[in-house]
Amino acid sequence: MKRHSEKRYILGIILLFVGFALLLRFYNLLPWHIPSYVFSWKSLLVFMGLVFMTTQKDKSTGLILFAIGAIFLGADITGFGIKDVFRFVFPVVLIIAGLAIILRRQSFSRKDINVPEDAEINDYINDVNIFSGGERKIKTQNFRGGQITAIFGGAEIDLRKADMAPGVNAIEMLCIFGGVSMRIPEGWDVKNEVTAVFGGFSDERTFDRETAIDEDKKILYLKGLVLFGGGELKS
Repeated sequence: MKRHSEKRYILGIILLFVGFALLLRFYNLLPWHIPSYVFSWKSLLVFMGLVFMTTQKDKSTGLILFAIGAIFLGADITGFGIKDVFRFVFPVVLIIAGLAIILRRQSFSRKDINVPEDAEINDYINDVNIFSGGERKIKTQNFRGGQITAIFGGAEIDLRKADMAPGVNAIEMLCIFGGVSMRIPEGWDVKNEVTAVFGGFSDERTFDRETAIDEDKKILYLKGLVLFGGGELKS
């Protein structure tokens, strides 16, 4: 409750500041010159993105709004055309995506998870969606993790009828302009370690995690990269 009040307080301060600034500019009462782009729709997107990131649990919407506004605003500030900005941004995104795919297997260390000799292929997930979407239902009672890739696509993973293998398990994700939605049993202990860049990966489960977590030392780690994309956990 206290945290929610703090967020409302921050939002109120931001709105007051922007409102007074707009009034002063309208009546030409500002003691200094402010460029017109400061009060443009691009700045509004940046502002809305900051508000969403400050007040909402899921920060993916705020990050997307902020990124779009920042790209167009950067074009105005630097004097470059928006085409020039995208000519720079798009190749950089492709380079990052390529490096992420190449280095992905190195970051997914099997030493950190339990991989016994009797492990079966059905105990792992390897889901790839590129310019497409897919839905997977996992029912194994010995789930050990795996890999999920969503590039300009989406993946829906349903694990509600599955059970984890004892010990530490991990799912490595790569989402680039894509998204992943996962439904998992309420009693699973999930550690979210996904790195998000202009995106987000949120835990939308509503149960009491402190009392519902299993005591069988079963842990699922979520690792990987979300770039201009998003993901969520649901129960």
